[in-house]
Parts: sequence; structure tokens; C-alpha cells
Amino acid sequence: MLKYGHCILLFVHIMYALLFVSVLWAFSFGLIKGQLAGIEPSLVAALRLVLCFTTFAIFCRWKALPRNTLKLVALGAIQFGVMYWAYIQSYQYLPGYLVAVFTIFTPLYVILFSGWVNQNFSVKQLFPVIFSIIGAAIIVAKAPQTSDYFLGFIVLQSANIAFAFGQVAYKHLNRKIESVNQPASHVTQMTLMYGGGALFSTIVVLIKGSFSTIGSITIEQWQVLIYLGIIASGLGFSLWNFGAKQVKATELAIMNNGYVPLAVIFSLTLFGEQGDIVKLAIGGSIIGFSLWWAQRLADKT
Repeated sequence: MLKYGHCILLFVHIMYALLFVSVLWAFSFGLIKGQLAGIEPSLVAALRLVLCFTTFAIFCRWKALPRNTLKLVALGAIQFGVMYWAYIQSYQYLPGYLVAVFTIFTPLYVILFSGWVNQNFSVKQLFPVIFSIIGAAIIVAKAPQTSDYFLGFIVLQSANIAFAFGQVAYKHLNRKIESVNQPASHVTQMTLMYGGGALFSTIVVLIKGSFSTIGSITIEQWQVLIYLGIIASGLGFSLWNFGAKQVKATELAIMNNGYVPLAVIFSLTLFGEQGDIVKLAIGGSIIGFSLWWAQRLADKT
């Protein structure tokens, strides 16, 4: 009985951590669209990830690196480097709230990658995930369709795929690291991944020659970048990947849509964008129900 109670308590703490990260990320959509417009997207991505890496490098145990160091660096280049480059690029074509909503397919990618990596795919796991996607889609069911929106959607899907793959691969790789007794703290692992993401983004910036525009960034924009880099990205992704190791694939998948209603709320109320409050309430409720459904399925397995 005590063991069962401890498991429930642990689950609650982990889900609160994922929810806390959802709130952090929810602010990002409006901030990027409203405050960082005009800064080359690849430069924004690079600066965020460099801030992530330098902050975590201070606390990294450099003398206790795992043998899978290069895999973690490569994984970070995908989950953070590729994801951020495509994610921020999508703001060139989409309003902030639509960027939030068009991430709704990330849960589907998470569950498919998880089934492939672990070879335990189950069709019933798709039901709550698809339900959460429907809930997120309801929020902007009548979003205007233009060629720019379609292009932004395509660009954003590459970001979603990279982020989904990173979550699942990190969860899988971490199990391998622990199974062969390769001691490495979570902070050390995240430092290596942030390093991979920063390296990828820096190479993109060097190729595009975007560093020449860094002098035009205002003090207010630097403040936003520091928040996004250290808090939303650094702290946020660290907590997210930590939580990803602890929960079932279906729960993790649906939590990827947990911040969508919050992001739309902040974009509408704080950043003055337009949207439908009724659809937001209905869609948010469906996403919440999907998470409960996923937890019920996890309890039966």
C-alpha cells in the first residue's frame, strides 16, 4: 500500500514538473512573435542554445562524462538544434498562436517513435493521443488558410518531428546509460545535449552570416532572449526530459499538447492576438480528458 501511494505521489510530482514547463513555454510563443521580430531566426535559435549550454556548463561534472557522450551531443543537435531552427523559422509565416496550435501533431510523432524504438506499439495508445490532437485542432478550427500558413505548417512539422524523436531517444539512451552503470548526472547529460544544439545552431548562423546583425539587438530583446535561453529553454527542457524518463509514452505524448491552451490564452490576453475563447475552452477540456485517459491506460499496463 505504501509503495502504491509512493508511486502516485511520484507521478503527481512529475506531472506537476511537466505542467510547470508547459506554463514556461506558453509565454514563449507571444514573446518570440511580438518581441523578437526582425532578428534572423537562426541567430535567435543559436543565442538561446548558447545561453542554455553556458548556464548548464557551470554545473556540469566534466570529469564524469558517460561513454555515450557523442550520442548525447548528436541527440542534442537534433532535439534542440534542428528543432529550434525550424521552430523559430516558422514564425516568418505564422502568428504566434498558430505556431502553438500547429505543434499539435508532436504527440503522434512521440507515440510512433516510442513504438518503433521499443518495439511495443499498441493501437489503443493512439486513441487518447489522437483525441488530444482533435482538442488542440478545435481551438483554431477556422484558422485562415494561405500559402504562407501552409509553408509555415510544413516547416513546423520538421521541428515537431525533431523534438519528438529527441524525447523518445533520450528516454531510450538514458536507460542504456543506467543499465551499464555509466554514472552521469541529469545536468551533465543536458549540458552535452545543449552543447550539441548550440554547435548545430552556431554552424547554421556562420553559414548564413547572421552574426553581423547581433549589434542591432536591443536591450529589451536581450532580456527576452535571456529569459527564453536560460529559463524557458535551459530549465524547461531539463525538467521536461527529466519528466520524460519517468512517465509512460502515451502520457508523455499528450503532455506535448498540454501547453497549447495555455499558449493560446497568453497570446490572446497578453499579446493582443485574435482567437475564439469558446473553442479554446472546449479544446483545452478535451486535452485534459485525453491526459486522464492516457493515465488510465497506463495503469492497466
